[in-house]
Amino acid sequence: MLEGKARKSLVFDTYELALSSRADLLQALKSKTTPPFGEALEEYLESLGSRGVTAGTIHNSGRMLRLFFPLDQPIGAIDAETAERMYLDETRRTKANGEPIAADTHHLLLRRAKQFYKWAISRRYVDKSPFAEIRPTGRARRGKPQLRIDEARKLVAVAVERARTLDVGATAALMQIFLGLRPTESVIRVVRDLDDDGHVLWIPFGKTSNARRRLQVPEPLREILLKQAHGKPSDAPLLGPPGEGLHTRHALRHRLHQLCADAGVPMVCPHSLRGLNATLALEAGATAHHVAAALGHSSFATTARHYADASTVANANLRKVADVLVTRPERLDVLQLAQLIRQTLSPEELAVLHQSIAPDLPQIFPPQPKPTARN
Repeated sequence: MLEGKARKSLVFDTYELALSSRADLLQALKSKTTPPFGEALEEYLESLGSRGVTAGTIHNSGRMLRLFFPLDQPIGAIDAETAERMYLDETRRTKANGEPIAADTHHLLLRRAKQFYKWAISRRYVDKSPFAEIRPTGRARRGKPQLRIDEARKLVAVAVERARTLDVGATAALMQIFLGLRPTESVIRVVRDLDDDGHVLWIPFGKTSNARRRLQVPEPLREILLKQAHGKPSDAPLLGPPGEGLHTRHALRHRLHQLCADAGVPMVCPHSLRGLNATLALEAGATAHHVAAALGHSSFATTARHYADASTVANANLRKVADVLVTRPERLDVLQLAQLIRQTLSPEELAVLHQSIAPDLPQIFPPQPKPTARN
C-alpha cells in the first residue's frame, strides 16, 4: 500500500481473506479518487442545462440534492447500505411545521438521486449506482384536493375584486382557473402575450415542448387582463402596477392562501386550480384531447392521473359512448362502437356495462336461423 510517501505490505493468513481485503481497499481507493458531491453536482446541473432542461427544474433539483448528499465527500464513498439508510432517514424527516414530508417528495428525491448516479456512471466516475435497488416507500398521492363548484365561485368573486386593483396573485389565480395555466406560466407573461384585443393569450414556452400554446381568453378574464396591460410597453410584465418586475410563483401561493381565507373556502394550492380547470372543462363537455392540449400535456393520461377529478373523467368517458349511441342510431357501426368502448372504458366500467345489458342481449340480438344446406 502507498499512502502519501509511506509504503507498507499487507500479509493475510488466507487467500480468501486477501481477496476480501483487496475489495475493501479498492473501494477506499475509489472513494478518494472520485470527485466530491459538491463538485460533481455543479457539473451535473450544467449538463442538464445543455440538454434543454428548464432553469426552474435545474434549480429545484440542485436545491434538493445539495440538502441530501454530503457535499464534501466523494461520490464513490456511498455504498448500497448507506444509500438505503439515507433514503429511509429522508422518509422520516419532518417539515418546519412538524408534519412528515409527503411521499411524493421523497419519491421525487429518490428519482433525482438515481438520475444523478446514472449521469455519474456515464462519466465513469462510478461503476454502479448505490440507489439502483432502492424502491420508494409510501403511497404517492394522485392529484390535489379541489374546490367544489360553489366554493370555486366564491373564490372567483373575491379574486376578481382584488384583481381589479392590479393585484398580481389574484389575477394569476384567475388565469389558472379560467385558462389552466401552470403557476409560473401565469406570473411571467408580458404585455405582448395578450393579443387580439385581449381575446388571445400566447404561451410561447414552458416546462415542456407541449407547453407552447395559444389560449382563448374568456370575457370576465379579458377585462381584467386588458386593465393590467393598459399603458405598458409590449415587453413589460403583464401583471402588476407599471414599473414592477416579473414576479415568481411564490407570490401566487402566498396570495392564494389569503384569497381562500377571505372567501371562506378550504385552503388549496396553485396546482389545485389547474386541476379545477380540467375538471370543470370535462364537466362542460370538452373533449379529453382539448383539455390536455389546453393544459400543455402531450396526452390526456397525464391530465387524468394528476389533475382532473377521477369521477369526472369516468363520466366523460361514459358520455362519449352515450354520444355515439344517441347521435347515430340509424347507422350504428357496431365494430367502431366496440373499439371505442374498449379504448374508453376501464375494466371496471366494462364489467358494469356488460352486467347492465346482458339480460337484454337476446332481445337486442335475437338468434338468427341457421342457413339450410344446399345440394
